[in-house]
Amino acid sequence: MSTPSIAYPSSLKMARSPIFYTGKNNTLTNDSLDSMTLNLKIWSGTSVPTDNNYELSKSYSIGEVVNFEISDLVRSEFSHDFSVYDASFYEQSPVNEALWVNATGDWTYSDNGAAPTTAPWATTTANKFLATQGWADKFNPTNPSVTSPVLAVSRTRQVLSSNYESLAIYNSAANDLGFITITWNNGDSDTFYDTDGIASTPPDPVSGDTQDLVIYAGVGPANLNGNSGLDASIQPINHSDGDYYDVILRNTGGDVIASVRYTLVCEPKYTPYQVSFVNRYGVADFITFFKVSTEQGNFTNDQYKRSIYQDGFTTPSLQVAQYQDFNVNSRNAITMNTGWVDENYDDVIEDILMSESVAILMNGAWVAANPQRGSIRYQKSVNDKNINYTLTFDVAFNERSLIR
Repeated sequence: MSTPSIAYPSSLKMARSPIFYTGKNNTLTNDSLDSMTLNLKIWSGTSVPTDNNYELSKSYSIGEVVNFEISDLVRSEFSHDFSVYDASFYEQSPVNEALWVNATGDWTYSDNGAAPTTAPWATTTANKFLATQGWADKFNPTNPSVTSPVLAVSRTRQVLSSNYESLAIYNSAANDLGFITITWNNGDSDTFYDTDGIASTPPDPVSGDTQDLVIYAGVGPANLNGNSGLDASIQPINHSDGDYYDVILRNTGGDVIASVRYTLVCEPKYTPYQVSFVNRYGVADFITFFKVSTEQGNFTNDQYKRSIYQDGFTTPSLQVAQYQDFNVNSRNAITMNTGWVDENYDDVIEDILMSESVAILMNGAWVAANPQRGSIRYQKSVNDKNINYTLTFDVAFNERSLIR
């Protein structure tokens, strides 16, 4: 006896890579899978929508297998908000940055040549999974589940003492995040409190709220300086450039589950730029470009040839152009340098260039930008004594506002 089986996603998936729902019924010689429907619900928060976002069906199979690839449908529902960068403590992820996805449906099949049977393959939200707008690399083409508590590639983060920067965390029940400690290179250490003496508690991962499952911790230097719950010895304002601190994530038993290092960097000569981007995990990430930067305007215009009247008594004014410009505008570009960084910055540079949502902090506001893409050489310490990356970003707006 043979009945169909279903393969569907679980845990955290990344929607810029394939996401499959696959039914198959080919164990026995005369098994068949004749048709299959898939009703897709996508939502943020806790409230399951009444109506389906999408209703799909296939009335054929290939090798008695029916496959639905839904990543493009899920991707259309995401939105991002970089305002989490100045979180003062734990902060929920923005609405629609992480989404619940659930599918139900029916299939019609034959058990080894018997009369066709139509039955549900799923009827409830028991098989829902979490999705973000991330991507899996070439070594994981089938989009494996994400389990890491830190939703960012591993690197030593170089930061100004005045930088705000939040760290994205996968706050799953399995990761069991209990608390965070901040530990400096001189041994000073304290628990990441929001109010002095009150235990630091992240949002409840079993709440069923997508905003509680992906969270941000305000652990950048300026965030910690504004955290009144921390001992003064922990606040970066009381440390020197070159000092570093570790943000250590611990489970409820106190065991280390992840650690991220932040190094304070002084830049007395150049104006650093802070860049935010949606990284490979589909969440907000941050980097500071410390060294020389240049800004250039890229000017465009349309032009027409004007008809100028002239007769035997009239001389045209040379101040009235025969070739007249109109719709003049400019789109600025900024070229930035990271300064000397570790070899492990190759992954974050790749993240920026692969990102479809990038912004630059300009005059206190995040301004959308598009990195100029092309070939880039990932630098290695064995080949390059000092590693520095240069990237150019096109500001995603014209200098003169002209929305059409």
